[in-house]
Amino acid sequence: MAEVALGSDAAEPVRRRRFDPNRRQRIARAAIQVIGERGVEGLTHRAVAEAADVPIAGTTYHYKDKEDLLVAALEICVDDYAAIMAAIPGERPALTIADLIDQTAAALIGCFTAERTITTVQLELYVAAIRRPALRPIADRFTEATRTMYTHYTDPATATLLTDAAQGITLRGMAATTPPTAEQIRGLLTRCLP
Repeated sequence: MAEVALGSDAAEPVRRRRFDPNRRQRIARAAIQVIGERGVEGLTHRAVAEAADVPIAGTTYHYKDKEDLLVAALEICVDDYAAIMAAIPGERPALTIADLIDQTAAALIGCFTAERTITTVQLELYVAAIRRPALRPIADRFTEATRTMYTHYTDPATATLLTDAAQGITLRGMAATTPPTAEQIRGLLTRCLP
């Protein structure tokens, strides 16, 4: 809440803004929350302001329109996802490709269950890039983060095929009445190997 001090006219309070260095980030994360609850089409400055607990002028100050909010939300999602992908080779450098496929299958099952909300947001933002060219370079980073991770364990062509297959399985699994099982996912990804 802003501090209130008395101005020169004692009847007229002067409002001082509280310094909030994390406001921009908080607003962008609130945009992710709103997309998770309402979808991309439900994203508005008003909804984000409520979720971030800031005045609507705060959201419009940092993000001039819905497109800016989408860019910010997608950048955060990509940064979070890329950090997860980058950590895998560092934490488990000696995984076999079979182990990695098992790990991918388990992660995708998590996307369909425990991580469904954030996966939905990521996919909605990713698909939004179809109609919004400004989002495409950011969306490309999702693919690149996965491909880079797989390349640590296999050749670049196989890494690309595994990446494309995993992305397709994720989209199909999220949209299907019954998502694929871990065994089905392992079978599909194994077929990508040379």
